Amino acid sequence: FFLSLDNKTFAEINSKSMLAAASSIKVPILILLLESLDTGDISWNEKLILTEDTIGKGSGWLAYQKIGEKFPIYEIASEMIRVSDNTATNLLIKRLGGIDTLNKRFREIGLKDTLIKNYLPDLNGTNLTSTEDLTIALILVDIGQLLSDRSRDTFREIMSKSNTNTLIPSGILRGLGKETDNIDYLLSINGYIVYNKTGDIGTSYADTALIQTPYNSRAFASFIVK
Repeated sequence: FFLSLDNKTFAEINSKSMLAAASSIKVPILILLLESLDTGDISWNEKLILTEDTIGKGSGWLAYQKIGEKFPIYEIASEMIRVSDNTATNLLIKRLGGIDTLNKRFREIGLKDTLIKNYLPDLNGTNLTSTEDLTIALILVDIGQLLSDRSRDTFREIMSKSNTNTLIPSGILRGLGKETDNIDYLLSINGYIVYNKTGDIGTSYADTALIQTPYNSRAFASFIVK
């Protein structure tokens, strides 16, 4: 699902299909976290305790720390996106009230196809979303409908830290006729900034992004390939 707010144009293929979200589910989770920050239900420097039930193998480093160790939410949120830390994600799911609470809130903000069934890494692909939902989530943040201006800035800052840029960012670069290992740098000197989060569980590849262009316009794109 692709949408340009400035040009009011969009393109879609099966954009309502509920597919395995993989780590792209971390974007709507981050949005709900920042929403709770706005309401005062959560403080940014609050520390969460690493517990056995939140350990998520795979990407990230928190899973290898000592049980009982404490980490501030600002670090957990950043690492959930920066290195796609699964344990960080599980800690936030638990702090936000658990799976059922998050699913209810997803529906309330209009993400009808987004559903968490299990903690990460969810290698069986039970956590679901659609490309339309992922794009809508980014748009709602960008137009200020879900988050305060301050939290919107925090959202962009965290999203800009994502280490993995091999899907949408590299695709844009190839569209410009360029190839490089330093994708983010070459995009930036061509006037593009891509805030994206990928997902990869082997049977599902996903990426969702806010794209700022050198034409002072914004576009939103989400892809999931089964």
